[in-house]
Amino acid sequence: MPNVSAKELTALCLNVFQKYNIPSDEAEVVTRSMVDANLVGHDSHGVIHLPKYVREIETGLIQPNAPIETVHESASIAVLDGNWGFVPVIASRAVEMAIQKAKQTDVSSVAVSRCNEVGRLGGYACLAADAEMIALLMVNDHGGGTCVAPHGGVEGRLSTNPIACAVPIEGKYPIILDMSTSVVASGKIRVKQHRNEALSKGWLINSDGEPTTNPNEFYETTPAAILPFGGIAAHKGFGLSVIVDLLAGALTGAGCSRSSDARVGNGLFVHVMNVASFREFPGFSAEIERFINYIKSAKRAAGVDEILMPGERGWDEQRKREQEGIPIDDETWQQIQDLL
Repeated sequence: MPNVSAKELTALCLNVFQKYNIPSDEAEVVTRSMVDANLVGHDSHGVIHLPKYVREIETGLIQPNAPIETVHESASIAVLDGNWGFVPVIASRAVEMAIQKAKQTDVSSVAVSRCNEVGRLGGYACLAADAEMIALLMVNDHGGGTCVAPHGGVEGRLSTNPIACAVPIEGKYPIILDMSTSVVASGKIRVKQHRNEALSKGWLINSDGEPTTNPNEFYETTPAAILPFGGIAAHKGFGLSVIVDLLAGALTGAGCSRSSDARVGNGLFVHVMNVASFREFPGFSAEIERFINYIKSAKRAAGVDEILMPGERGWDEQRKREQEGIPIDDETWQQIQDLL
């Protein structure tokens, strides 16, 4: 398993996109999205997607340089049609639009349909945090990708329906919640398969409802299904997934989960809150830091060195990988080499 610097990995991705005549501005945005995901340890949303992007370019599923159309908008909301372009480009545009609207109207929302796969959702939430705003983002799979069983079911009926929230702190990395409403993101199963590793218990159930740790069963004709997060309280993860599907599917016009035959993409819902509209940012930030210190002061369980806030593990991993390089599994590395 090679360790590759972010700079080298960026150059490899840009070389591949150049080979396919992808406009340089789009290639840079997509590449940054993937490499940043790898840097913070979200390998399931990193360069493992590069071969998939190439396949979708070749088959016409991704439309490079697609126009991002405004279906309609008001001072505080917008509805966009991504025309099946690169989602890192579309999602970045949606968040930037929401930021600009929130500067004028305090809070704003942008709904997007006809997107391909977003990747690491938390990365886009950070764009708003950089502007001293709070962002809440969620996506469904545009009606397809039904790989998650509803609570009490054994067949896929929902997508992993992730949700992300970033909260800014003055002079520091933001707090980031970036999670699927399933027990695991589907990309992590692909990572395990590439590494020839068994899955953790509690991730998948087969078509008979029995637990399985074999990642290959997820890709069979009658696939295993991912469980909603929550364990004995999985009804809570299921309920949250339903809400995400409604906002990212019904409200955006992308459509809620409906069929394994539906085209997989992302319906994207973005909501941004301007902290300065509620209170002065330094006071808001100081209260968050006090809150963090209070949480971290709790007596720790045996073997726990530090209580980590949401997103903190990722920032620690980024510092480590910036120094030591990004580990790329052999299968993904070979697939990338084959594209050059």
